[in-house]
Amino acid sequence: MFIALVLFVVLYGFLSAAIVHQLDDERFKYRENFVWAVFQVQRQFLVVQRDIEAAIGRFGLSDDVVDRVLLEYEILVSRVYLLRDGDGFEVLFTVPEVAETIKQLELQIDKIDAALATITDPEEKLSALYRLLVPMNDSLQQAVVRTTNFVSIYNANNISVVKTDIQILSYLFFVGVIVMAVLATFMIRQRQKIFAADMAAQKARQEQEVIEEAADYAKMHALGTLAGGVAHEINTPAQYIQNNLEFLSDSFADLVGSIDRKNPDEPARLNLDKDKIDFITEEVPMAIDESIQGLNRIAEIVRGIRKFAHPTTDAVEPISITEEIDTAVTLTRNQVKHIADLDVVMQSDVTEVSGRRNHLSQALINLIVNASQAIRETGQRRGRIDLLVTSDEDNVYIRLRDNGAGVPENIRERIFDYFFTTKERGVGTGQGLPICRKLIQDDFNGDLTLSADYIDGAEFVIRLPKPDQNAATDTNVDLLEGPSDLNSLLR
Repeated sequence: MFIALVLFVVLYGFLSAAIVHQLDDERFKYRENFVWAVFQVQRQFLVVQRDIEAAIGRFGLSDDVVDRVLLEYEILVSRVYLLRDGDGFEVLFTVPEVAETIKQLELQIDKIDAALATITDPEEKLSALYRLLVPMNDSLQQAVVRTTNFVSIYNANNISVVKTDIQILSYLFFVGVIVMAVLATFMIRQRQKIFAADMAAQKARQEQEVIEEAADYAKMHALGTLAGGVAHEINTPAQYIQNNLEFLSDSFADLVGSIDRKNPDEPARLNLDKDKIDFITEEVPMAIDESIQGLNRIAEIVRGIRKFAHPTTDAVEPISITEEIDTAVTLTRNQVKHIADLDVVMQSDVTEVSGRRNHLSQALINLIVNASQAIRETGQRRGRIDLLVTSDEDNVYIRLRDNGAGVPENIRERIFDYFFTTKERGVGTGQGLPICRKLIQDDFNGDLTLSADYIDGAEFVIRLPKPDQNAATDTNVDLLEGPSDLNSLLR
């Protein structure tokens, strides 16, 4: 816009200068007074006639007098030629009488020059000059009159054109002022918009920082809330690993104590009952297998905690839906298993989306914990939580349903508002659902909504856009062949 304003100012200055130049160079090009110019020719003509008349009647005509008369005649000739060839007098030749008079003067001057060249007597020269000039008197008089009329008409037309040009210049000035005012207003508004956009961007950055800090806090709060359950989940396999190790230690002590070495040169003999040997043979492998399973279980829980607690980067990368669900299910198992049955069903072949790591599992943990709390508040003995993954041409949908009391109609519009909560003071802060929705929107370009037509409790739907097919990498579908893979985590 600044360039446009500069171009307009330059164009406006150019047009204004052009009109002023036109007024100066064209409308006032013929500043010479045409009447005065023709009158000067006539005046010089009369001066020559008068000097000739005075000289002829004088006694004793001298050469000085003749030379002065001839000089006056030369001045007349020069004025005629100046009128014919001078700058600015071309327009006079559009007047027929003037053009004809100048032509006759030229012819007559040629005759006079030819006649004077053959005469030597001064008095005869003056007489011949006078005789040849007399016929031009009437023509000059008529040329002066016609020039006066022409100048009057010419000046009237010229003044009209000048007035028109001045009006155009005035209109151009006012239009220029208006256009520059409009452009200035537009530029001011553009600057205001840019300033507002900068402020909005700064506000958005600040909001994003607040959201990220709140998300980190929510993540740590969730870990703190789930810590007891996770500790119990780890304690259970650790307990039977300890019991199995104690059994293995006792069995090994029994075996060592039953070794009989009476003769060092003979092979050792095992002094143990057959029933005891059969028991050890059967139970020791089972104890070892159970211990290995327990260690794997502990490792799985630790991996889930490590994935969830790992600092989130700003990089958008392919995120495995199954791994995020696995982490959420692992960390919430102890809190859910005494309240409801959690079933995971995968009905989509899309296993990856583009987003930021850990944020999907964080949203799922929050939704699963909320669902378990909703079921517990109903007082029912055993509830149900379903996690269903489907997809269409453009999106992947993760639906989390529970058969709790549902969301009352009067608060459905407020559940995603910050700091709105139905829990008691100190139990909830009202940031879980808003933060989850913000994470899904900002980090996955998706959305988190509450289904309006689900009547058996509550259904929250996470919509995740599918990754670009051209940029998508091949994924291993064997990560999750069916619902049994994740359901096995719940047993």
